[in-house]
Amino acid sequence: MKVPPRSTVRDLDVIVAGVSNIDIIGRTIDLKHPPPLGALQTIESVSMTTGGVVSNVAIDLATLGFRVGVVSRIGKDSFGGFLRSRLEMHGIFPEGIVVDPGRQTSATIVTVAGNGERTFFHARGSMENFRVEDVLEQMDVVRRGRLFVFGYFGLLPECDASLGHMFRSVRQKTGMLSILDTGAHPGRDASLLQTILPEVDFFFPSRDEACALTGEKEPQRIVAAFRDAGARGVVGVKLGAEGCYVSWEKRARRVPARKVRKVIDTTGAGDAFIAGFSAGVLEGLDPFAAAALGNDVAASSLGEIGASTGIKPLNKYLRRRKQ
Repeated sequence: MKVPPRSTVRDLDVIVAGVSNIDIIGRTIDLKHPPPLGALQTIESVSMTTGGVVSNVAIDLATLGFRVGVVSRIGKDSFGGFLRSRLEMHGIFPEGIVVDPGRQTSATIVTVAGNGERTFFHARGSMENFRVEDVLEQMDVVRRGRLFVFGYFGLLPECDASLGHMFRSVRQKTGMLSILDTGAHPGRDASLLQTILPEVDFFFPSRDEACALTGEKEPQRIVAAFRDAGARGVVGVKLGAEGCYVSWEKRARRVPARKVRKVIDTTGAGDAFIAGFSAGVLEGLDPFAAAALGNDVAASSLGEIGASTGIKPLNKYLRRRKQ
């Protein structure tokens, strides 16, 4: 499975479309023992950063060294201005962003526990108005890329019924390979999966999301359910500290995670995997090697606060894998 080569028309490597978001991250917060109502509790830190697949995957890929464009929606507010400025600061092309003056920019309060695990409080805002037409009407932007990444299936319910049509249109009009990412435990709907998965080249939900989609718990059975739903490309399951499980053609295997000395913040680790895997695809690696690269990039994200803070240039990961 090869991506189209760079050219004067395809001057970008990746187009990332879907959810863009602002994250307000607080740590360390013990939600099992919250302060009494009306009381004040001090915490270690509060930070604001970008979030969502558009920001996380795009910034990760830009840091790795790729040229990235985005398609999404933001509000006409200070959050939207912050998000756009952060993308531009990383050299990301924002021409595909629609400004929605009637809604606030999507935002999430992220509480980080002492072990790095997160809990989310999310306001969808402008993303409630996002539709697949936001992608299809910006095909001049989309066709500039060599790989198309979309997310999240599960957080854009208004798009679900049209996702198969969108992926098929992108492939027919551009020849691009596509990756679908998931979020927020999408509901189980076998008939819906049957309209989407045959049109997607790479599909890697997290274990929890995959269980929600299939009702299965073991990676092998989850993948089998995806195949039964018509998945023809590379499918797998992100397994957190256990790495990931990858199925490609007639082969399947577990790809181990890279060990992390201390987990500081798991925010964006799944997106970092998608970015690393995308980098592997763009570099011509087979899916197992691309998944190993995805695990390495995800591991980098765990040691710093925020989704993209710990990401390094691609050559550092490639050198490490050759050692």
